[in-house]
Amino acid sequence: MDTGLSRRVAGLTRFFRRPGFRARKADKHAPVFGKLQLGQRTIYILPTIQGALFALGATTILLVGFADRNPITVVLATAMLSLFLLSLVLCYRNLSGLTLRASEANEPGNPGARCFAGEQASFMLTLTAAGRRRAHRDLLLGFSPKDLQPLQVASGAVTSATLTAPADKRGLMPAPRLHLRTRYPAGLWQAWSRPDLAMHCLVYPRPQQCSLPPSALRVPAHAEGRQSGARKQGVDDFLGLRSYQSGDSRRHIAWRSLARGQGLKTKQFAQEADPEVHLSFEPFKGREPEDILGCLSFQVLQLSHQQKRIGMTLPATQAEDEKPAGDSNYHIARPLHIKADQGEAHKHSLLQALALWA
Repeated sequence: MDTGLSRRVAGLTRFFRRPGFRARKADKHAPVFGKLQLGQRTIYILPTIQGALFALGATTILLVGFADRNPITVVLATAMLSLFLLSLVLCYRNLSGLTLRASEANEPGNPGARCFAGEQASFMLTLTAAGRRRAHRDLLLGFSPKDLQPLQVASGAVTSATLTAPADKRGLMPAPRLHLRTRYPAGLWQAWSRPDLAMHCLVYPRPQQCSLPPSALRVPAHAEGRQSGARKQGVDDFLGLRSYQSGDSRRHIAWRSLARGQGLKTKQFAQEADPEVHLSFEPFKGREPEDILGCLSFQVLQLSHQQKRIGMTLPATQAEDEKPAGDSNYHIARPLHIKADQGEAHKHSLLQALALWA
């Protein structure tokens, strides 16, 4: 007669095998920190297959020795079991006290913490030894058990490591939990930890080749003649004179003013600025938002390379008719306007806005 025990066992098995169960367990015992020192609550240890066979063999030899009353066999088995237990202590000690810290290069504003979708996101961290007399050998570190890199941390030293993970989607990408393990010293035991150092990488939209806006190629009619003449003559519009400052070019010194006794003056010229280019969703009506973001990313890169002044407007993500009835705390999202500017910092501010648009 079925008492329901088999169904309960099957239910418990499905519960423990659920994808989120191990992640929640790791979050409980190894919470998210920017810096973590490994200890009893964050280190797990179990015998390897070789270690289990070694212990089983030693136990069998010990029982045979007692049965035959053979002291040599008993001593040999005792030595094997002692080695097995000593390996347990040394394996745990190889991870205990090791400090892991996320590098400052993982801040989204730093160049090393940003990439484009489809590339490899890089994450940097440092490992610090437990003390001046403690070394950590035969370490394996990575984001996946199939892609672990060997590491050594010398006594009192600090070791840096750079790990990569595929960046599939744009946005602020959190680094996966780390896999840190060791089988030191004899491979009889395996100790591991799953720390999360709260590392992030800013992933820009993948550039999709498209045409540049017409304003990027158009020259204003009122300025076309003056710009053409300036190119031919090699001069710009004259503004006036100012006092000479150290470092001014000799070609711009007003020698006539000096001859008149007015002191050393420098000529000032004004160069007509290039027309501003404003990017928005309007030219791409009817296309998917992700495709539009990819095109805008391509345009930002191309126009920045041409040293154009770029402005951008991104639409809001909430409409007025989406406001929940009776919700006084609801705020309508406003379009994002970025003023026209140029330079490397401005380029990354535009790409960051595209990456975080939702």
